[in-house]
Amino acid sequence: MQDRPDAPVLLEAIADFLMKEVLPAVKDSDALSYKTLVSWNMLGVVAREFRDGDRLAEKEIARLKDFLAERGQSPVTYPEKLAFIRELNSRLAQKIRDEGISNGNQAVWELAREALKEKLSIANPRFGTD
Repeated sequence: MQDRPDAPVLLEAIADFLMKEVLPAVKDSDALSYKTLVSWNMLGVVAREFRDGDRLAEKEIARLKDFLAERGQSPVTYPEKLAFIRELNSRLAQKIRDEGISNGNQAVWELAREALKEKLSIANPRFGTD
């Protein structure tokens, strides 16, 4: 654990450097400009995941556990939470197949909509989800 600046602040500073100093310096190279923009975008994703990933993972676990009537302890670490979410989503898919849940099932659509909205808030917050 580091004091200030924390990881998201450091990542944002690097992203700012890429956009304000590197991108203008490589503007004549399409390949380097593209790679700079991709790097800038990846830094933003990582910064948002550092900042919000754990909280959003907990929310997704709670929704999935509630829908699947899953009991028991949830994982503690972020990587464990991500693995548990994959496992719960696999169980959800199996439940949908086994029970023949139709695409008109509002509860399943709500699970999918919330998960997508939260994933986009990390991957591309400029993508409108409302």
